[in-house]
This record gives sequence, structure tokens and C-alpha cells, in this order.
Amino acid sequence: MIDLSFVLGLALGTIVTGFCAIGSFNRGFDSVRRRSWTLEHAARKRVVVASRAHDSAQRNSAQRLHRTAS
Repeated sequence: MIDLSFVLGLALGTIVTGFCAIGSFNRGFDSVRRRSWTLEHAARKRVVVASRAHDSAQRNSAQRLHRTAS
């Protein structure tokens, strides 16, 4: 006859393992969602910085041309 403590231990272990697996899945799913948002945020930030640098370079170029023309 199978020992009762063995069966209870097996059932408890299965339940705990299931909760751990579900928790890991949820953390991974949230991480993927957060990562995609972070990548989008970083890309938008690069675009803003690049456009500011481009505008600044154009202004500096125009100022240099204005100084040499005067």
C-alpha cells in the first residue's frame, strides 16, 4: 500500500511547482512587454537627439556662413 505521506508530498510538490511555473511565465511575459516598450522609448529618444543635433549643426553652419559673408 502506498504511504499516505508520499502521496500528500507528491501532491504538494506538484502544486508548488505549478505555482512557480505560472509565476515564472508571468514574469517573463511582463518582461517581454516592458522590453519592447523600453526599446521603442530608446528609439524615439535617439530620433529626438539626432534631430536636435541636425538642427544645431544647421544653425551653426548658417551662422558661420553669415559671419563670413559680413
